[in-house]
Amino acid sequence: MIRPVVVLAACLLAACAGGGPSGGGGGGGGNKCKCDPPGCPTVSYTQNIQPIYDRSCAQSTACHRGSVPAGDLDLSQGKSYGATVNVKSSQQPKVLRVKPGSPDDSYLYQKIIGAPGISGTLMPQSCPGNPLQGAVCLSADDVAAIAQWITECATNS
Repeated sequence: MIRPVVVLAACLLAACAGGGPSGGGGGGGGNKCKCDPPGCPTVSYTQNIQPIYDRSCAQSTACHRGSVPAGDLDLSQGKSYGATVNVKSSQQPKVLRVKPGSPDDSYLYQKIIGAPGISGTLMPQSCPGNPLQGAVCLSADDVAAIAQWITECATNS
């Protein structure tokens, strides 16, 4: 009787670890991911993260969309997930843009918090203050949502 319970528990934990459903980079970050059932994950990529990109990075006039996006990073809907998760940064190729399970090791997170050692400027550009091209600076809640999403294995949910 104990063995079926152990197998069931292992399956539940594996389901929460992020399997990288569609979209290029894939999720799944191994043992650093933190997501406790039930309610796993708590941050949805489509409902929480993409809207942040849409208003702060990828509006019609923003830097990270179009035929030649800044840093070769297109954050527009349908392209952003595959362009970020488990993809090397163009500014620092030894660092992944999003490393599932580890916000501090994710270049995208480093750029939005202004971590030491980033190349270029804090993102969105000119934040805090007056961001470029009609973008909206990230709120503390936006930054926390991105960190939580990465911590929860950066799934494409």
